[in-house]
Amino acid sequence: MGELKKIISEYVDIPADQIDENMSLKGDIGVDSFGMISMLVEIEEAYGVEIPENKLATFQTITDLYTYISKTA
Repeated sequence: MGELKKIISEYVDIPADQIDENMSLKGDIGVDSFGMISMLVEIEEAYGVEIPENKLATFQTITDLYTYISKTA
């Protein structure tokens, strides 16, 4: 989860150590659509997974995203 928080912090104005896994990706963290796609590309490369675009809407929190990565990695 630490690596994921570090990647997310690069796209928002929140330090990685202040990102909580229950934060909402759009509401609490404020990732816009363009930022989300760019961030997901970096996450895919870091974790060696492919995240289909139709899955984006299913990720409400950081935990949702991490759970998906854990199951597919």
